[in-house]
Amino acid sequence: MRSGRTRLCAGRKEGEKTVGILMVLSLWGYCFVLCRKGGVPFWWAPLVCASGISLALFGGALSGRLADMSGLVLAGGLLCFLYFSACAWRGKIRLPGWRAEVVCIGAGMAVFALLSLRLRLTHYDNFSHWALIVKYLLLAEELPQAGDALLAFRDYPPGMSLILFYVCRYAGHSQGMMLLAQNSVILSCFLAMFGIVKERRRFLLYSFLGMGCAMLSYLNLTIRINNLLVDFLLPLLALASVACAYRETDNRRLCAVQIPLLGFTGIVKGTGLFFAGVAGVYAVWRLFQNARGTGGKRGRRMAVCLPAALLTLAGAAAPALLWQRHVETDLADFEGKFQAGAGTGAGEAARARLRPQIAEDFLRAFLDPADRAFQVIALAVLLALAAALWSRLALRRRWKVGWVLLPALAAVAAYYGGMLYMYLFTMPEEEALQLAGFDRYACSAATLFAGLLLLCAVTDMEGSFAVDIDERGPYRAYSSPAAKRRYQYAVLATILVGVNFLYSEYSGLLVIRSSYEASLPGRARALVGDRWPAGGRADPRRYLVVASDAGGQVSSGEAGYVFRYFLWAEHVDVKETAEGADGYDCVIVLDPEPALAPSLSGVVE
Repeated sequence: MRSGRTRLCAGRKEGEKTVGILMVLSLWGYCFVLCRKGGVPFWWAPLVCASGISLALFGGALSGRLADMSGLVLAGGLLCFLYFSACAWRGKIRLPGWRAEVVCIGAGMAVFALLSLRLRLTHYDNFSHWALIVKYLLLAEELPQAGDALLAFRDYPPGMSLILFYVCRYAGHSQGMMLLAQNSVILSCFLAMFGIVKERRRFLLYSFLGMGCAMLSYLNLTIRINNLLVDFLLPLLALASVACAYRETDNRRLCAVQIPLLGFTGIVKGTGLFFAGVAGVYAVWRLFQNARGTGGKRGRRMAVCLPAALLTLAGAAAPALLWQRHVETDLADFEGKFQAGAGTGAGEAARARLRPQIAEDFLRAFLDPADRAFQVIALAVLLALAAALWSRLALRRRWKVGWVLLPALAAVAAYYGGMLYMYLFTMPEEEALQLAGFDRYACSAATLFAGLLLLCAVTDMEGSFAVDIDERGPYRAYSSPAAKRRYQYAVLATILVGVNFLYSEYSGLLVIRSSYEASLPGRARALVGDRWPAGGRADPRRYLVVASDAGGQVSSGEAGYVFRYFLWAEHVDVKETAEGADGYDCVIVLDPEPALAPSLSGVVE
């Protein structure tokens, strides 16, 4: 029996590997068509492709045809790959040269992509929603319904979950594959940010931007890439959109690129509309800036740009509005976690008395010098002001980073205002008193703020070289040997700092991976495995998990969510004692206490 099961598993893995290769080829085909027929630079193509696939799956899910749509998306990509093969056969494809910046960026991304396959999920939110919804989509092949008690937060937008569903449907259901899919989108955002550079022969621009992107990992310590958390992804999507809007001068292509990017951002999370709004405002501004360069009367330019601007904003908001309509109709009987003004009577009066305390705690956390987000925002402000002053006095140029500082600060202030409103009025009282998730939310705002200043600094540097690179090439690209030497030192310094931050992030992830077996998810998986029942039907049996409350794993509900995920069962109770075990079909002892019999350690049917 065991040998037969082994052969069955091996055959299934071989089948997943084959279909996974087809999926990769289809993605390559989409990217190739975007670049060749759509004129989209290869820096943006992977992210635009991922965004378009997510929106297509989103439409299929809302119409109840998620599985069919995923098959159509795969088939369409394979047709695009056949087109690529035909072009290659006819010799119409010119292979790109091995440029230093492409090799460095590709090598760094490959390291983290391969590491993703060895990582496992550990964060609480994976098992309460983010990984849970992916597992549900893979098993049920439809959006959660109002009566699906296994999912506590079924009103959360599914944008990123649909991408993970698509990849894992064809490449395997492992946690490492889920992380590889999400981290590939994150790396695509970084790749799009590198597309903001116009002068590709200035390696310093790439090394400086790479250093800045690596330093953003300092803000990601609370939302590392070893978990399916979207708080780091949201600002990166906004930054990628800004980079694309800055570089693109053709308004039709700008609209065609921004609509999927912003639409996808809006359905990644409830706060995605804020990040999509920030990037959307800049995209609309760039539409009018591009029109100014074409000349002609102002009224005519306005008449041409206004429909494009409205189309961009409507396309960005449409997916989020459709999701809200789905929640209000198909999930009408479901009461979500965040309900503005839901409290009434005595409960609302009690909450009103707590609001001054919540506001005071929020202000204290916001101004705490030990807070990671506060440190980065303060440092970014000082560096931006110093750079603007230095450029004016030493270079005799007007860098725009000082002016960008003002709208960036306004965006951060609006975001923090939204956070305070959430804690005061919509978040459950117990979590609001603890300022639950404050670090992650604040780091999202700080990532957006620092990223905007970083992109602006790169464009300022690009326009500040004393000698332009012309047809003579980079040989005569410096005003003097001393200037060339300073340039080389700057490249070396930025590379060393960037590599140091990347190595620190890599080492931290390895440490987390090595301690997985001792974590709550690692111990739970060792006890019960990771169940994927045929047809997606939840296990009807009643489970009792006996565990200690070390680290608040019982009182916080974390242990319950973890075991529901691995068991794929709705009726899972977690207690600190085995009292009342007779009323359950199965008892799982996670942390045996001395009072319990040693024979209870493990799973007891």
